[in-house]
Amino acid sequence: MKDNPNVRDIIESYLRDNGFDGLCEPDTECGCGLDDLAPCGGIIQDCSPAYQVPLPDGGVWFTSDFDHKPTEAEVQKYWEKLRREDEE
Repeated sequence: MKDNPNVRDIIESYLRDNGFDGLCEPDTECGCGLDDLAPCGGIIQDCSPAYQVPLPDGGVWFTSDFDHKPTEAEVQKYWEKLRREDEE
């Protein structure tokens, strides 16, 4: 980290050091990765550390729904659960 880190540097360092892939704002479905942190123009107080998970269509999603880096099987169960909830 730089000698005089700014808030963005501190957040990015924390995320990397703790194995997170980026940030997400769970209520708005907003998410970003470390390679493009806070493209919205700023890190808002409601953002949470997040893990990147693959979308069924091949894209990526950032979520704070896991307390650890999810396995492929956990991601599959995650999408199945959300799909069932949407059908109800």
